[in-house]
Parts: sequence; structure tokens; C-alpha cells
Amino acid sequence: LTNDIEITNESFKDSKEVKIFGIYDPEQNNFNLNMWSQTSASDVRSSIKRINKIELSNIAEKLFENTLYSFAYPPKGMDDKEFIDLKINWMIKNNRTDLIEEFLKQNNEFYNKKKVIQYLVDKNIANADIKKGCEKISFIDKNLKDPYLEKFKIYCLVFNDKKNEAQLLYDILKEQNQSDKFFDDKINYLLGISSKTNNKTREDNLLNFYL
Repeated sequence: LTNDIEITNESFKDSKEVKIFGIYDPEQNNFNLNMWSQTSASDVRSSIKRINKIELSNIAEKLFENTLYSFAYPPKGMDDKEFIDLKINWMIKNNRTDLIEEFLKQNNEFYNKKKVIQYLVDKNIANADIKKGCEKISFIDKNLKDPYLEKFKIYCLVFNDKKNEAQLLYDILKEQNQSDKFFDDKINYLLGISSKTNNKTREDNLLNFYL
């Protein structure tokens, strides 16, 4: 969707080199792509820090969402990675899975994408809703390489009785030296390669704890 927004303001230097990410078309709320560009990074950081400490009314929260998640260039003195992190951290802190999923739908590749996908996955694992958690692997594209998410994807394929596909991804994971003995033991049992599994548990992450 970032490609659908026409950049008409030529005053922003090297605009083609600056990546923008968001959810809403700024024109819907009478904003524009440069709405943040004349605001200092320090002012934005301190404002969001204050907002995180108070409980916003429904109207104020909606206004804040429209402002922060409209497609726009970063504030002056802030790169796009930090600007994305501000957006991501607010959604996670406030448990806004609806915004997170919409952000993932609207933006194909962005900094810390794996962080928000893992948040969705872990949230569903914690709620023992593996079926819903497995639905979130659709957000994992081929360019996103993360051992934790790859392991979960393999487990989901087993969960959905697609063991041949799971075996193929598992073999690739091992070839890349991204697996470990604990996961090997559990997944080989689930794939039917071994007839038993040890009783060891690991609590270093939610997936291992669930396995």
C-alpha cells in the first residue's frame, strides 16, 4: 500500500530514500506525508513516553492511532527503524493485536517484523490456542529468516497433518544449523521418526515450554 500513496511534496529532501510505513492513508484525516517531518525526534519520544503513562479516553486514543499510524515520513532526527519501533512497541504494550495484524497486512517488509509476528504467535501459545496461532504463520514470508518462527511453522504443519511439508522444512532448518537437540527430539517424535521422546522441559521460550 505504500506504493499507492503519491508523493507530491518536493520539499522533502531525498524522499525516495526514506521508507514510510503505516496503516491509514493520511488524507483520510486531513494529514499529509510530511506531518512529522518538522517535529523533532526528542519531542516525539517524550510525547509518546508521556502518553504511555496515562489512560487515554476512547476519542483521544483513536486520534492518537490515526496520527501515529498514518503513512508519513519520520520526525526530524529519527530514522525509519526507530519510528517503526515506536509504533510496534505501543501496539504490543497496549495489546492491540488488531492494529498489529492490520500493520502486517499493509506493510510487506519492515524492521523488526519478526518481533510482532512472534508476539502474535506467543500470545496464542500462552492462551493454548495453537490453531489460531498457526494462522499467524501466513505473515511469515520467504525473506523473513528466524529460527523460532521457522520451528513454529514446522510444528504447525505437523499440527495440520502436513508432515511431508514439515519434514522438508525441518531438513532445511537442520542443514542451516538452526535446530537444536531439544527441538530435534520433540519434532522427530511428532513426525513419527522416533517412537519416544524424553521428559525434559525447557522454559526459555513459549514454544519450547509448550513442546
